[in-house]
Amino acid sequence: MGTVTMTELNQKVSAVTRRVVELGETVQVTNRGRVVLRLVPEPQSTGSNLDTLIAAGVATPPTARHRPIGDRAPVPLSGDLDDILREVNADGEF
Repeated sequence: MGTVTMTELNQKVSAVTRRVVELGETVQVTNRGRVVLRLVPEPQSTGSNLDTLIAAGVATPPTARHRPIGDRAPVPLSGDLDDILREVNADGEF
């Protein structure tokens, strides 16, 4: 991981972004000795969207398998679905 100052980034923006894009290097930008931002390369999508998010560190993989929807008991409604939606819309919630 490289580090550049804000001044260096302003003066050499093309060179710094080239390091990130072409070399895949993460670059920290400092201002008065404090890290203020980090430039990271965009991950290449090779799998599902979830795999991409996990690889980027934005999401974590599931810890257990989910139950298929067909195995769940149906949820009883308090009334006709159209009536419920009209009521919700009349309240201004959606």
